[in-house]
Amino acid sequence: MSLTEIFVVLKIPHLLHWVNTKGRTVPYLRKIYTAFILLVVAQCVAEFMVGNTLINAVKGIAVTVMALFLMLFYLEYLLKDIKLVVWIPVCGILGLLVFGDQFGYAEQSDMTYFKFYIAPIVASLTTLVTLIGGRWFRRNMTVVLVCASLFVIAGGARSLGFSMLFSTMAMLIIKRQKKISFKKILPGIIAACIVIQCFLTFIYMPKVKSGEWGSDQNRSQFSAINWNSNIFMILFSARTDFFVGTQAFIDKPLWGHGSWAKDPTYKYAAMQAKMLGDDFKPNLEEIGHVPTHSVVMSKGVSNGIFAFCIFLWIFITMYKIGFKGIRSNSKYTYYQIWVMISSFQLLMFGPPAILKNSGSIAFATMLAFYYLKVRDKKLLSENEQSQA
Repeated sequence: MSLTEIFVVLKIPHLLHWVNTKGRTVPYLRKIYTAFILLVVAQCVAEFMVGNTLINAVKGIAVTVMALFLMLFYLEYLLKDIKLVVWIPVCGILGLLVFGDQFGYAEQSDMTYFKFYIAPIVASLTTLVTLIGGRWFRRNMTVVLVCASLFVIAGGARSLGFSMLFSTMAMLIIKRQKKISFKKILPGIIAACIVIQCFLTFIYMPKVKSGEWGSDQNRSQFSAINWNSNIFMILFSARTDFFVGTQAFIDKPLWGHGSWAKDPTYKYAAMQAKMLGDDFKPNLEEIGHVPTHSVVMSKGVSNGIFAFCIFLWIFITMYKIGFKGIRSNSKYTYYQIWVMISSFQLLMFGPPAILKNSGSIAFATMLAFYYLKVRDKKLLSENEQSQA
């Protein structure tokens, strides 16, 4: 547990009181809170039904419990002062500078150093500047954001770089709308998809193949799909564990395999190796785990259909709230879009622990911005009525 998590555990009585008093004024919060409670219950039942070990079951359930209370903790403070969002990228930068990459990936090679250390600092710094930047930055924001995105992509941190690029393009589309609706921004989304696909086909893929951009891992992944630049094929090559996890969910849909379940027959390890075009050689000394490299899919893989459906409802509802909370004329517009796109990518293709880290912050941020938008509309309407 991190120091933040220990602090939040001590505040659980206060957070329970807050969510049942002041938290009642926050739209959707009671429904989200109830859904999290149901998710914990579903996980407990599923872990019991599969006969999982107590330690593994607790580890899986604890992620959901901590995600809920971390979300409430961040939300309470953001509602007191939304300007505190500035500290999210600041703490991200300070955490890397002081403590380094918490999982130690950055120390493995020069490539991982860029991907897990330099790239996250660049992304957080860019996000921070969008929140506090001066007039020059406001005038040149698009150029700076695009350049930062391309730098991260070229360095090999593809997922992070494309999240930044998508966020920039989405900001340009939304900034041109006085009233945000899906129908109004749909033409812009289609145009952005065409631009991104052309970028992948004519710039990104050739430069990775030539060795100018990307990493050896990127080249190995793309070689397995014969350098197909289709965005879905690129996703398939990089996220094999997501698709293998989907098969694991299909194999045991009712109660799942249990948290931290082993793969004693090497079925899923062999499946993943085949998708990567590698020869599979079982490691008889160490049995791997069933792939759960997706927060969304891991609920089904570990705890079955009931847990999966509950979390899927939370997931979809949160991004609806996030979209509704975006304002086209706000200095927070890029930050709001960035939170949605980056967290979506992480929750879809990241390990389960992402839920209590980036996920809880993203959920709290989306709820806070939506609440403030609803509150401001209500105050404006009341002022207009009083003047009339």
